[in-house]
Amino acid sequence: MIDHEARHYRENRDLFHQHLHAETLFMTGSAKVFRETARHFLNVARNGPGYVPVHPSYPYFCTELHSNDSILSAAREIHIEYCDQWDS
Repeated sequence: MIDHEARHYRENRDLFHQHLHAETLFMTGSAKVFRETARHFLNVARNGPGYVPVHPSYPYFCTELHSNDSILSAAREIHIEYCDQWDS
């Protein structure tokens, strides 16, 4: 059973919550948690496309959000990765 009221608890507002539907990851959270982690996503978007062609033996660029960052609700970590080509 999902406790929909729990999202209003102070300790849950500033955490990322992850949901997987139709092979798509949905991340929800407060504006504060997105603002405080935007640098991770920006780093991958900005540096990934230039990094991969220069490092062909390491064809992806990544960063991670860790549980000790106090921003994840249920996950131990979230791995954010840029790849030029995705293999199925």
